[in-house]
Amino acid sequence: MLLEPIYAENIIIAVICNGAQRWYVTEKDLWFLDYNKLEKAYLDKGFKIEDVIDDNERKGIEVLDNQAISIFFDRIKKYLTTKKELNNLLKNKIEGRNGSDDLLDLVPAILVDFDNKSFYSMFPEPASFEDYIPEGWSGEYLDFTNLIRDEEKYWLDKWNENIFLKF
Repeated sequence: MLLEPIYAENIIIAVICNGAQRWYVTEKDLWFLDYNKLEKAYLDKGFKIEDVIDDNERKGIEVLDNQAISIFFDRIKKYLTTKKELNNLLKNKIEGRNGSDDLLDLVPAILVDFDNKSFYSMFPEPASFEDYIPEGWSGEYLDFTNLIRDEEKYWLDKWNENIFLKF
C-alpha cells in the first residue's frame, strides 16, 4: 500500500467497473469526478480554484467518467490495495490503539460504480463529492457499506461481524 489512510486526506475508495470491485487509497481530491463543476462552484462563491488538474493523476481528465476510466486506472494503479491489506491495517490499528485513537481513518469514504454510473460518499467532512459528478450519473451522501459484496468487506472479522461496531 503506497499511501496509508489519513482522516479526511488519504481516503479509502471502492471502485466498481466491469463487474469487478477494487480498493484504492488515494488523496481525496482525485474523486471530485467533474472538475468543471467544482471550479464553477468555487467561482460562484467568489473564489478561484488552483488548477489541480495539472498537479496529479487527473491531468487532462476534467471529467472522470467511463470514457476516461482506463487512462485513470493506469495512472492510479500504484494506489491499488486489497481487502487483505486493509483488513490487516485495521487489525493492527485496533491492536496498537490507545484510548484516544479512533478508526475513522479506515472507514471507506467513497464508492464509485462506473457500471451503474452511481457515486456514493461517506466522506466525514463537508466536501459534498456527490455534487460534482458527471452528467447522467446519480450521487448520494449515504452509508454505502451494504452495497459492497461481503467478500470485499475488509471490516468484517472471521465471524462476519463488523469490526467498526466493536470498538
